[in-house]
Amino acid sequence: MIRKSLIDTKRSIALFLLVFISYALIYMTKNCYSAAMASIVANGIMTKSETGLIAAVFYLMYAPFQIIGGVAADKHSPGKLILIGTLGAAIANLLIYFTDNYIAMIIIWALNAVAQFGIWPAVFKIVTTQLAAAHRSNSIFFISLASTLGLVISYVCAAFIDYWKYNFLFSAVVLFVITVTFFFIYGNLEKSMVPEEAVCANDAPTAKNKPEPNKLALIITSGMPLLLIVQIILSLLNLGAKSLVPVMLMESYKSVSPALANILNILLILAGPVGSLISMIPAIRKLSPTTTLAIFIAAILPMLLIVMFVGKLPLALIVLALTLMMIFAGANSLSFSYISKEFAKYDCVATVSGMVNCMAALGIVLANYVFAKLADVYGWGFTTRCWVIITVAALVLTLVCIPIWDRFVKRGR
Repeated sequence: MIRKSLIDTKRSIALFLLVFISYALIYMTKNCYSAAMASIVANGIMTKSETGLIAAVFYLMYAPFQIIGGVAADKHSPGKLILIGTLGAAIANLLIYFTDNYIAMIIIWALNAVAQFGIWPAVFKIVTTQLAAAHRSNSIFFISLASTLGLVISYVCAAFIDYWKYNFLFSAVVLFVITVTFFFIYGNLEKSMVPEEAVCANDAPTAKNKPEPNKLALIITSGMPLLLIVQIILSLLNLGAKSLVPVMLMESYKSVSPALANILNILLILAGPVGSLISMIPAIRKLSPTTTLAIFIAAILPMLLIVMFVGKLPLALIVLALTLMMIFAGANSLSFSYISKEFAKYDCVATVSGMVNCMAALGIVLANYVFAKLADVYGWGFTTRCWVIITVAALVLTLVCIPIWDRFVKRGR
């Protein structure tokens, strides 16, 4: 596929705004179920394990298809993949609204995950290759805020919508609107794109007579296999834990209602962008993304040691520790975006971002089912101790990857 991008800066900004708003709303609809979990459990509609299974099945299907979506986004129009995802997700959310059958909900939500196979890889491909070259680096930071905005909207909806099914009806309407809007605006902007070499902003072009490198070998020798394991753990602590926190607080403190639990969780969601801003400090930006990962993972550990005593320590202290943890986790999310960006020069940026998103989804599976089950059987104290153990493992793996990644980056320059 010949890579094309915009040259006109105004059109480039318009494309970014289209992608940002669309992805924020798509992310909102993807998380509307998790946002409604506290209300579903409180009303006795399902147990934590049952609600966790539906969320887990979604991400269990979503994970492997992210790799397929990444490969597809490197070979085909990312705009088409986004349209497939939004239309499929709209239909799935509408079907959920019309059913009360538990098995049907699981199947529909799994098909929703499959439909969204190419959305994130396509979004990342647009941001890193189709925007004007001068906009790409900063857009990686700004697109990371879209998911946070989507999460906030989902939990705001869950806090103020009385009947949990209305979350899905609202999501269906939003997704249909996105599909129509994206079809017309992206189609118009795509006509203005011109061919360019397969390089990213600030990357030196590869000589035309130089043989194409083995992409799989590049991914392996960069240390990505170990970093992908780290991503699973960080996703469990960041995206996955956010879906469990409302239930954890509600069950650990009698004064916390489902609505209050969701409102407190919004504070944790808003902490993510703070971490992203911290990681943009010039002194930190000079560090390699793997070094930044190690620093912020180490900072998460003392916060988790406090969270281990949830229900025993004052609520305010637990919320503060969780908030700081999410700040550091937000910085780590941005680090993985810059890791993925490094593969743009090899024309496999969507493939790598799909792999990273696949691991993030697997982390959410563990959080929403395995750890929800552990909380059911052994309680939140045992569950949070497990979080501490895996965080230590993530820190060790990241430290091992630092010299491997640095050698990979030097070879590519």
